[in-house]
Amino acid sequence: MRRIFVSIALCLAVAACSGGNSTSLSTSQADTPAVLGSSGGGTLNAIRAAAGQAAVRRNAVLDAAALGHAQDMASNGFFDHKGSNGSTVGKRVKRAGYRWCTVAENISKGYSSRDAAFESWRKSAPHYRNMTKRKVTDFGLAKAGDYWVLVLAAKRC
Repeated sequence: MRRIFVSIALCLAVAACSGGNSTSLSTSQADTPAVLGSSGGGTLNAIRAAAGQAAVRRNAVLDAAALGHAQDMASNGFFDHKGSNGSTVGKRVKRAGYRWCTVAENISKGYSSRDAAFESWRKSAPHYRNMTKRKVTDFGLAKAGDYWVLVLAAKRC
């Protein structure tokens, strides 16, 4: 329990001090499809902590599912939770190799930074509910062009 509290406190401190600049992408990186390394966890976990929820962990399989959908939207010029092949977030996550019992997805378009995308999701009731779901334990985050995809999931219910 102490470890979780310390982790949350550290996430809140980093999020408060960063001002959005320490993990922003440069202009040349902004158009490159990317799984965004370790960025995003501090912001997401600060939002979760403020809502009284436990921290979530970055998951490479969920990163891959998020990146695939971001690239699909960017390459095919659409904006939807349904993939160009008719896939749902659940199908994409399962196909990537994550056996989930709960899954959610946030998408956004047109935000120049990760922090701006998270702020738009925080202000939207359905997206905020996804980010603060009690049962989720893992997340993946990716960007392609100006499309952002956040996938949240858990293997156990």
